[in-house]
Amino acid sequence: MNALNKKRNAELEQERGRAALRQAEILHQSKEYDGAVSRAYYAIFHYARAALFLRGFETKSHSGLSSLFNLHFVRTGLLEKKFAAMLSNAQKAREESDYEPEIPFTEEESAERVNDAKAFLEKIESVFKE
Repeated sequence: MNALNKKRNAELEQERGRAALRQAEILHQSKEYDGAVSRAYYAIFHYARAALFLRGFETKSHSGLSSLFNLHFVRTGLLEKKFAAMLSNAQKAREESDYEPEIPFTEEESAERVNDAKAFLEKIESVFKE
């Protein structure tokens, strides 16, 4: 992946992340909490991918994304541990919302996931503006 591809791939992931966050907010406002939780995860997922693309890394799986994100951003001290926790918590919640419908998410849980996604996106954007 050359420098131009890294930048373009990262931009595409950021666009997808922003779209997923907008969708999460709309779903939350519509009281579709399980859907909001799922889209909030994908907002974080796409921004984590964007960050990794800018560092020259590409992942093939959700678990690989989490591992590489922790290795290159949290363990290096570039980001606080809470951002790795946001990614992990969002992934777990997304799996529950998509595959365990017998336990629906509450308004508060949905709001927490959406707020985490907002904070995650803002932090990643600020890190890469520096």
